[in-house]
Amino acid sequence: MADVRDDVGGADVVVLAEDGDLVEVARCAPAATIVITGDALEERCRQAYEQLLYPRARIVGIADAGGVSDAVESILFERDQAHDVIAMKDGEFVSCSATLGRGGVTELL
Repeated sequence: MADVRDDVGGADVVVLAEDGDLVEVARCAPAATIVITGDALEERCRQAYEQLLYPRARIVGIADAGGVSDAVESILFERDQAHDVIAMKDGEFVSCSATLGRGGVTELL
C-alpha cells in the first residue's frame, strides 16, 4: 500500500474513490478540497466532513466518474463552473448544482 504522505502531501485537491485514511489526509493535505467519488456519496461526504473538520465547501461528492476531472480542473484553475455535485445544503449533504472554484463549492445553484 502506498504511503498517503507520498500521494497527497501538500495537494490542493484529493480525490477519494474509496474509503481512505482521512486522518492522514488531514495531516498531509490540510488545505485540500476533498472530492469523493463512488457509492454512498452523501454518507461518505458526511463522514469526511465530521472526521476532517474541514469547511463544508471543501467536501464535494461527484457521482459521474467522467465529471471528476472536470470538477478537479474547475477547482484547481478557479473556473467557477457549474457541476452536479453532492454538497452540504441546509445542514445535509444532498445532490445539487454548484459552482466549483478555489476552495471547493463557491456557490450553490
